[in-house]
Amino acid sequence: MNYWRSTLKPLLDEEIGTIFKHAPIRVTLAFPNRYSVGMASLGFQVIYRMFNQEEGVACERAFLPEEPESFRGHLPTVETGRDAGDCELFAISVSFELDLTNIIRTLDVAGLAPLREERDDSDPIVMIGGPFTSSNPYPLTPFADIIAIGDGEQLVPVIAEALREASSREDFYDLIDGVPGVFLPARHVHEPKWATAPKELLPAYSQIVTPHSELSNMFLVEAQRGCPRPCTFCLARTMYGPNRNNQGDELLDKIPDWATKVGLVGAALSDFPHTKYVGRKLTERGVKLGVSSIRADTVDTELAEILKAGGLRTFTVASDAPSERLRRWLKKGITTEDLLKTAHISRDLGFSGLKVYMMIGLGPENDDDITELIEFTKELAKINRIALGVSPFVPKRHTPHFADPFAGVQTIEKRLKRIQKELRTTAELRNVSAKWAWVESIVARGGAEIGMAAYSIYKNESIATWKKALDEIGWHDEFESNQAVIDLPPGQLIRGVSSHAEGLAV
Repeated sequence: MNYWRSTLKPLLDEEIGTIFKHAPIRVTLAFPNRYSVGMASLGFQVIYRMFNQEEGVACERAFLPEEPESFRGHLPTVETGRDAGDCELFAISVSFELDLTNIIRTLDVAGLAPLREERDDSDPIVMIGGPFTSSNPYPLTPFADIIAIGDGEQLVPVIAEALREASSREDFYDLIDGVPGVFLPARHVHEPKWATAPKELLPAYSQIVTPHSELSNMFLVEAQRGCPRPCTFCLARTMYGPNRNNQGDELLDKIPDWATKVGLVGAALSDFPHTKYVGRKLTERGVKLGVSSIRADTVDTELAEILKAGGLRTFTVASDAPSERLRRWLKKGITTEDLLKTAHISRDLGFSGLKVYMMIGLGPENDDDITELIEFTKELAKINRIALGVSPFVPKRHTPHFADPFAGVQTIEKRLKRIQKELRTTAELRNVSAKWAWVESIVARGGAEIGMAAYSIYKNESIATWKKALDEIGWHDEFESNQAVIDLPPGQLIRGVSSHAEGLAV
């Protein structure tokens, strides 16, 4: 309670939109990371609102504290400070593969046995959902009673009804077994068909606005779900289902008059037909705009002017590959000319710089591609200030790249060092760790054994303990010998993997 009064209550006092509710069925909605990270998750906020809209159900939030070992068994909820584990349903919303160990920590500090087989009917039902489960649910199977896959708008009412009607845990399972998006590890071997929300249940929008989010004081509203683009590396098209655009006035109707900052959410915002209309209406009200990266092939002066009027200072685009040939291979649809045009627009309109995101370590990549990246970045830097965000490519399930090899830590680090050396006076560089990208690649394609490896190290996680845990389970990279080549479409590989691995490439 002291932690609640000293740390959580001050955060609670500055929130707008918090729901306070008492009901017979208590749900804890946990985010396995800091409060500021969790409160920037639109999906987390939608599930919080939806559970609280259900009859007989009250939902409170919990977050992983900075020093979790001090809270074991007494993790407080934000709304009232009650023990997070004192509930009928303990739901965890998780966005990132690297939060796998944080999921285990969250269960532990809430006083729940992390392993499903060590819990009984006296414990809450543990449900895990979020983007991670759509990407790869299998490492979560040792821990979850339910893995929710797909759109929460479809699943929350089903789960809530089963909580109201079930007389036992098995009865609860019976009521939800077979529902799209419901994966029961105690009963199922393979993930189910995903839950897909119909258009009438959209758009998603914020419930709570807080200055202590990573997106400080920003009200989020979803312009579109899914993506119309064919980029082969991205999960948006498969994870979020078919592209569903909302109408411009639908979005505006969801935004309260008191909102001073609005973030438009979508995988391809510049393809959304109402971006300019919504942006113009909001800027006329004096609202500041936040957007994810804009596709360089759809940037024009009118869109850039609207974003600048909304307070955007740096223009952000994604190249996603270091060279033209690799962008074509990924079916990205972005050309060198598109990026140059965007740089010129950003300079002419007075943006302070251009931020370009890209991946290295793609299967057919070689030194010539890195040379092109370096030379082209120098060309962009002559037009406007450039910030380069470089991430290692991590193959994901449910994409054509499932069986692509991970480039390897040494290869990626060598290329990063070259980029840093040759661009250190040209561009601001922001790199993602090659070693942690390696761990992410293992979690992204692993099974229950990877979950158990994470369980063995969650109290003392490091690259070294990951390596030791993987050695102990006899893990080997079954995709390492595969070869991706530029004259084959993504997913068409010179293969060296087992038939089992090929069968998982859904």
